[in-house]
Amino acid sequence: MTRLKKLSAITILVTTFSLNAFSQEYLDSDKRFMKLTVVSTDKTFGFELNNPIKVGSDEKAIGAYLNSLKTLDGDRIHIGDMKFNYKNKTGKTMVVLTYEQKKETTTIYFLTTEYEQPKAIVGFSFKTIDDIPKVVVFPADSILKVTACSKTIYLVDDFLAKEKFGELSKPTTTPTFTSGLDELKKYFSTNPLTDERVKESIFRVSIAFMVNCEGKAGNFVVVTKGRGDLATYANQVLAIVNRMPQNWQPATVDGKTVDCYQVLSFSVSGGQLDNVSYR
Repeated sequence: MTRLKKLSAITILVTTFSLNAFSQEYLDSDKRFMKLTVVSTDKTFGFELNNPIKVGSDEKAIGAYLNSLKTLDGDRIHIGDMKFNYKNKTGKTMVVLTYEQKKETTTIYFLTTEYEQPKAIVGFSFKTIDDIPKVVVFPADSILKVTACSKTIYLVDDFLAKEKFGELSKPTTTPTFTSGLDELKKYFSTNPLTDERVKESIFRVSIAFMVNCEGKAGNFVVVTKGRGDLATYANQVLAIVNRMPQNWQPATVDGKTVDCYQVLSFSVSGGQLDNVSYR
């Protein structure tokens, strides 16, 4: 083969591999759910090391594939164990699935160095766009609004709030709940999340809001990053914060009250809003 033909062959090979490596389709923009359209009829597909699921080089592909699997009996899937480069095979990954109700486990194999149109493994089905959790957002027009007293707004020292509002000056004193933190905790302890799905969840959520120079609180916004159900739960926390008592002492700078963004943080366990704190 001449040098030109060799180069052409290499170019075609590289182009083909690149197209294959990046041709995964997903049901969502965050690449959390892979688009599957058919169930394999090969009983060894994915279940034997020499017949792995070829998901390509996308780093999210394995997780997205697993997220898209559905059990036929409705049981929930969990990852019990994951081993990369299984048995020293580059790109081979072994995953052990466990279940919420069944005691049995399922072992499946992936290959990340090659790609082919993914299929669901035998004994499972796959999720569609209708199965993806939809984020339920607290209506913007229901959020309590407050007006700043001036064009200069301060910000407490919180990195999530800085990501949201940018670098703003810190006040001399931060906004505080007039009756004290313990009194604020009492309000949240008597107002838990009521969504039944949250009973088994543990997560953190932070809500930023403005306390203006008059001590009025509002303009609440979620600043923690969550997806799917967690984003929905964070919005449920937002709704509770939106109803909290209007009993805030404004921030000060050089002895004068000012507008300032404050941040309330929570640990949510079983629906209870615990470890309430603010900056």
